[in-house]
Amino acid sequence: MINLLLVQKDINNRDMGKFLDDAATMNPDIICFPELATSGCLYKGGTGVDIDELIKSLSGFSFSIFVGFPREHGEQLYNSYMYFKDGDYKVYDKINLFPPMNEPDVYTPGEVPGLVETEFGLLGVAICYDLRFPELFQRLAGSGARVIFVPAAFPRVRIDDWKELIVQRAAESGVHVVGINAVGNDGVNEFGGCTMVADPLGKVLVQADEISELVVAVEI
Repeated sequence: MINLLLVQKDINNRDMGKFLDDAATMNPDIICFPELATSGCLYKGGTGVDIDELIKSLSGFSFSIFVGFPREHGEQLYNSYMYFKDGDYKVYDKINLFPPMNEPDVYTPGEVPGLVETEFGLLGVAICYDLRFPELFQRLAGSGARVIFVPAAFPRVRIDDWKELIVQRAAESGVHVVGINAVGNDGVNEFGGCTMVADPLGKVLVQADEISELVVAVEI
């Protein structure tokens, strides 16, 4: 079993410190933040987060951490999700970029599916718009991922799609799918929360509301 804390964070709240400090009193196995949790959406471009500073801010905790951030590599910017534990990390770069939110003009697409070898087994990662590509989930599950994590900044106007897709991908791939979405309004989009977990049969184990910044605790 894996004890998870899923942070449904306001898109405008860049401070992860309180969530991490609170998690330290709850002793989870993994805490998971949404897509671009350190920066919010970058509709017109911008600079990446210094990965050394990010790692420094995540160090000193006994649990594993999943966090989304804009990553600079060379002259490219990637929409990335990092798994961090005890100084070691692995990064997935979002493969399928979302044109309506201007992502192809801001980010370089990743090329390698998100697979992370951990003490809990092999974990898969897909980011937001990746949800609409079932072949990616089948590939992750086929490679041995026991859980697929989906951090997102999914707009509220399409939140019913989010809920349906999480369930569909879990049932199709035969693994737990963990969706971690943002809430709040950044002046361009309102985000729809509904952070949720579906089991390998597509049964929803837990689901948050559409508007509240909160932390969901769940065991899978």
